[in-house]
Amino acid sequence: MDLIAIDGLAGTGKSTIAKALAERLGLSHLDTGASFRMMAWVALNSNAELDSETEVLKATQNVSISYEAGKCLVNGVDVTKKIRDESVSDAASKIAVHPQLRQKLLLWQQQWVSDHGKSVVEGRDTTSVVFPDALVKVYLEADPHVRASRRNETAAANVIERDARDMSRTSAPIRKVADAVVIDTTRISISEVEDIVAGLWKSAIHSHKE
Repeated sequence: MDLIAIDGLAGTGKSTIAKALAERLGLSHLDTGASFRMMAWVALNSNAELDSETEVLKATQNVSISYEAGKCLVNGVDVTKKIRDESVSDAASKIAVHPQLRQKLLLWQQQWVSDHGKSVVEGRDTTSVVFPDALVKVYLEADPHVRASRRNETAAANVIERDARDMSRTSAPIRKVADAVVIDTTRISISEVEDIVAGLWKSAIHSHKE
């Protein structure tokens, strides 16, 4: 599958790097986490119990979501800025444990790439579950304290708590796949990471054509 899949925990630079790569390489860009954030925003505004998959599914069953050029729409309403609130981020992590919701959004994400063609797709479990056949798979990691500072969080404890939840969930826990290139972004710049992944893409595309 002709796409770059970028995986990793919160605060590793996935979104920034994915956007820069998409622009540099002329590819479409999808933040899979945005789909969970949009559903989380709906669940919060519906006062659904986040730990209850039944309530979350009921709240989101007739919801239409869209992601185009970084703009997030829920039933046609622009919620791009609203879903970046930390409360929505935390809620997204909580509802992401629900298997039926994950399956629903997985199909939405796969259809998005089918509609948009060559893409840079970023998000947790992107390389392991959503696009295991991606031409280039990258797993980003970084020190928890550095990741916390990047997300404007007051302590690494919040990041570590979410890490534990995302890595221990029953449905599609975050993990490094064997064929993903692991890059530690703790001490290297965004542009350096971008150069590495762009090189991997160009090499993979060249080999793929031969």
